[in-house]
Amino acid sequence: MKIRNKIAIIFTGLVSVVLLFSFSLIYYLSAHYMEKAFYDLILEKANLTAWKYFEEDEMSASVYAKVIERYKKSLPDSKEIVLDTKYGLKVNDSLEKILPKDIVQNLLRGKTIRFRMHERQYIGIYYPDNQGNFVVIITSINKLGNLQQQKLMEVLFLIFLSSIILVFFIGQFYAKNILNPIVHLLRNVKRIRATNLSLRLKETSGNDELAELTRTFNQMLDRLENSFTLQNNFIHNASHELKNPLTAILGEIEITLSRKRTPDEYIITLDKIMAEAQRLDQLTRNLLGLAQTDFDLYNLKKDEIRMDELIWELKEHFDKTNYEGRLEIHFPVLPENPILITVKGIYSLLKIAILNIIDNACKFSGDHKVDITLRTDLKNIKLQITDRGIGIPESEMNNLFQPFFRASNALAYKGSGIGLSLVYKIITMHGGTISISSIPIKGTVVDINFPQNQSL
Repeated sequence: MKIRNKIAIIFTGLVSVVLLFSFSLIYYLSAHYMEKAFYDLILEKANLTAWKYFEEDEMSASVYAKVIERYKKSLPDSKEIVLDTKYGLKVNDSLEKILPKDIVQNLLRGKTIRFRMHERQYIGIYYPDNQGNFVVIITSINKLGNLQQQKLMEVLFLIFLSSIILVFFIGQFYAKNILNPIVHLLRNVKRIRATNLSLRLKETSGNDELAELTRTFNQMLDRLENSFTLQNNFIHNASHELKNPLTAILGEIEITLSRKRTPDEYIITLDKIMAEAQRLDQLTRNLLGLAQTDFDLYNLKKDEIRMDELIWELKEHFDKTNYEGRLEIHFPVLPENPILITVKGIYSLLKIAILNIIDNACKFSGDHKVDITLRTDLKNIKLQITDRGIGIPESEMNNLFQPFFRASNALAYKGSGIGLSLVYKIITMHGGTISISSIPIKGTVVDINFPQNQSL
């Protein structure tokens, strides 16, 4: 069922409930008013009846004539019962044949009674007079009132039925108008494919739900387009980077096999092949690391990583390489509680991230020292890595974390451009932040912050 019909049906149902309640209340109040008004007419008839039988000797002829005239006009179809209470037992037995016992008792105590039996309405009065004490009972059927109530019910039913039909079509009309923007939105959404993600929905002014939906959808398209662009660039660049060492390896092998070589020439060729294979191995490792950061960290086993111990471990690693003695470690003030310098996460990934940053700092700073400083405050664990190398051009700072991006002044150095994008993903997935500031020729500063006691 279409939403338009659902809205119309729900709207019609709500209006039906309101109308049914309103019409029921109207019918009830009308019936109650008519019943009360008719009881008043019966009571008047009872008084006129008493006056007719017992007040002739106390009224002037003209007044009595007026009473008789009113008596004849008042409820001509009514039935009357007049009983003399001096015949106590006989009166009581006669009354109990037509009236409930409790009503008879109230009537004989002098109370005016009124009640309904089936369609007939009854009024009974106790009338004391100088001739004795009497009971006057008048009963009648409100034929006109019943007919009016029946007509009222028919009219209300017709109004209810026609109103429901009218409300349903009006609900459909307004639902269609309300949903037209959504229909237009769906029509435009269906036009968007992976090949034309640049298309956007037309945004309207205002702060209603449809305007918010349109803006949200356009923002989602922006993210999707950006993701598709990054993915396409990643695939293009990855294939290019993987192709280069493979081409070099295949070329060296082909040239070497073209004729017989001396042992020294074979050794030179194998050295070249090994260098390209190592380059390919490093590139593959980086790509695998980058892919691993797309896994859900919540489903992986996490470690308690002390940042000071990790830094000392990395220093030992670099002291066994060509960068021996290049790292200067600074721990100005370390807290007594080790939890305050502990990060919860994946040890191997975090080690890769910081290793990449230190490796870049050493690679691009010649023989200069690289300073590694670890600090803490009340909220953060702060790691700063400072080099005095070639720096990064200001115009290229915004692209540092894009996969395969390499600064224009770093092309002479070996690398794949994956390192910083891998670092960024690892740091952010551990709840941290990374920022880089740099001045060409003077050096680069990398600041990494991890929140203390973060829950991953």
